[in-house]
Amino acid sequence: MAIAKKELLTELIESLDSSERRFFTRHANRSGGGEENKFYRLFRFLSEGGSLEDPGLPAQLGIEGTAQLANLQRHLYGRLLDALRLQHRRRDLGIQVREQIDYANLLYDRGLYLHALKLLGRAKEQAIKFHLDLHHLLIIDFEKVIESRHITRASSERMTSLTSESRRRQEVMGSTVRQSNLQLMLQRHFIQHGHVASPAEARKFYQLYHHYFSDPVPVGATFQERILGHQCRFWYHYNQLQLEQAAQHARSWTDQFSGHREWRERDVNYYLKGMDRGLLIAFFRHDAEAHRKIHAELVAFINQRSDTQQQRNSQLMATMVLLRAEINQLLLTNPCTCGPAQLEAFARRIAALQGVDRHKQLVMYYKLGALSVLNGRLEAALDFVAPILAEGKPLRYDLMVYARLLQLVCHYRLGHHEFVGYGVNNLARYLGRIDYHSHYPTLIIQLLRGLLREEPTARTAFDLGLARLRDRIFNLREFRYFDAVRLLAM
Repeated sequence: MAIAKKELLTELIESLDSSERRFFTRHANRSGGGEENKFYRLFRFLSEGGSLEDPGLPAQLGIEGTAQLANLQRHLYGRLLDALRLQHRRRDLGIQVREQIDYANLLYDRGLYLHALKLLGRAKEQAIKFHLDLHHLLIIDFEKVIESRHITRASSERMTSLTSESRRRQEVMGSTVRQSNLQLMLQRHFIQHGHVASPAEARKFYQLYHHYFSDPVPVGATFQERILGHQCRFWYHYNQLQLEQAAQHARSWTDQFSGHREWRERDVNYYLKGMDRGLLIAFFRHDAEAHRKIHAELVAFINQRSDTQQQRNSQLMATMVLLRAEINQLLLTNPCTCGPAQLEAFARRIAALQGVDRHKQLVMYYKLGALSVLNGRLEAALDFVAPILAEGKPLRYDLMVYARLLQLVCHYRLGHHEFVGYGVNNLARYLGRIDYHSHYPTLIIQLLRGLLREEPTARTAFDLGLARLRDRIFNLREFRYFDAVRLLAM
């Protein structure tokens, strides 16, 4: 097995928990000494903190030259993956069905094609039961190969059933591929452009995508098709700030798992993502009760799970979603009762997140900054937004704009008027440079300038401008992330 970088082997070994290390030791020791002993000695060396750059490593392993060491690394990497597959196969239905297909291949190659058909039949039952659509298609294709090449004495009904089943699987796979592509397009559109910011943008977005959603999610669709259908519709409505419809599809998304624990266990990330989307919509709608209910469901689900190290992606996602939900719940209910110890505890949990996109961490730091301002801890707020301001290439410009506004608010309330005077001009130039779509930050800049000049009409002008913006759905996200009236203590 090829390894592009030495770090891949080291990272894989570091990711193993104690039970996986013990299992690998037993797995490796079954095959005895010689070259096998060398790869196990390399495993022990790296497990104990050794480095592949150690000049004395080849001598310790009894090998010569970098070529032999590279071969040993590849061998160890492959053996580690074999051991992980063996240890965790019982928890992964996809691995189990793929194994059955592999065994059927072995039987077929030996001329035992009837045995292979029987094994494929059992694998197909599992694939149907657990909605493994791609595996199902592979099994049918293999069955057709056998039936077309050998006299199996299958009935004409069997042949008809196989061809119609194959045709149906083709339709299902075509549908899932189209919907997964559409979901990625809609998600990418949001990352690049954000929510629609004007009636013109809303019309353009509608013209681009509405024809994909002329029909509801079919009742007879497969599990995967239904999930993808609701995912696509969530992003379609979320991009347009149609939050009620987005909330309905987020709920329908998670409802697909209701009463099917094994489906949730197999697709736990799908389920967690659906819960996260529901929490997000409740936060934007300022619906504290809906957010509390979904949060309670999430906590109950996470508490009853028993993840293994192999399910690290699920663990990381659950930790991140739960942390974000706790912060949002605080912002929705009691934002002015958050003490220093609680904020620091949140900050430590954010810093401890690993394998999570940096942007998501920065958004949570921003929210801690907002909570700090609402609780009068302005110096702490500046510390929380500092990582955002230091980010060279932000994923989204709106977060950078909110952070810079929050920084200016903190300095204004601290009495650093000279800094604020320089900062508002700098931010105004930045908004022009990135062609920022909203007038809301400009309105806040005008307010800060007026306050610095002690203009008596500054607050009145701001209130009038704010009233006009509040009538527009397109500014809803900004008001949730940056409530200027509360943050400026007006």
